[in-house]
Amino acid sequence: MIRRLGPAFIILLAATASAQAPVPVAERVTTQRDQKTRVSIFSNRAVVVSILKGEEQDFFRRITLDDDEYLVYLSALQTDAEGLGEDPVSSDVGAAEYRVQVTLHVGPDAPRLLRFPSMAAVNLPLSRIMGIFDDPQQQVFDASPSAEEVRTWEPRKGDRVQLFNGSYAVVAEVWGDGMLVLQHEDISIREVVAPDNRDQVILHIVARKP
Repeated sequence: MIRRLGPAFIILLAATASAQAPVPVAERVTTQRDQKTRVSIFSNRAVVVSILKGEEQDFFRRITLDDDEYLVYLSALQTDAEGLGEDPVSSDVGAAEYRVQVTLHVGPDAPRLLRFPSMAAVNLPLSRIMGIFDDPQQQVFDASPSAEEVRTWEPRKGDRVQLFNGSYAVVAEVWGDGMLVLQHEDISIREVVAPDNRDQVILHIVARKP
C-alpha cells in the first residue's frame, strides 16, 4: 500500500526540487539477454524509459508526473528504502542473463545499489519498490510519443509541425481557447485541433517561430 507524505514534508520537498537542478531519485535497469530496459525517476517529476537492444536504442520516451502522483511514489520509495535491511535478497537463483539493478537515491543508505537475478526471492520492501517502478513505466509505454513535447509547447502562428500520418502542416491560427488551425502543406485543407487532441494529431514540432 502506498502511503502519502505529511503536508509539511510535501512543502519541503517541493521547495527543494524547485530550487535545484533535476537529480535522479531512483532507477531500475532490467537485463534480458541482449536487451536492457531502464526506468529512471527524477526530482523534477520526469520519468524516462529507454530500451537498448544490443548497441542500438530501440525506445526512448519521457513523461512528467502530476505533483500528487510524484509525491506518492517518492513517499513510498522513501518508506520502503528505510525497511530494506542489510540483505533484501534471500536467494540468488536465476539465469545470469536475466538480471535487475536498482539504484536508490532515497533512504538512509543512499545512494544504494542492489543487483539480483529477476527470479530471486526478495523481501517485502524490495518487492514493493519493484512494483513502484512498474506503474510509471507502463504510463510511459501508454503515452503518446509526442505528449511531453506538445505539453510544453506554446504554439504560435507559423510554427511547422509533423503529423502522425507523416505529412506536415503549419499553424495558421491560434484561438483564445487553445484551438489550433493547421494548414496542411501537401493538400489544401485546414484542420482544427482541440487542446486535448494535440498529442493525437501532432507527432513533432519541426520549427518554432521566434
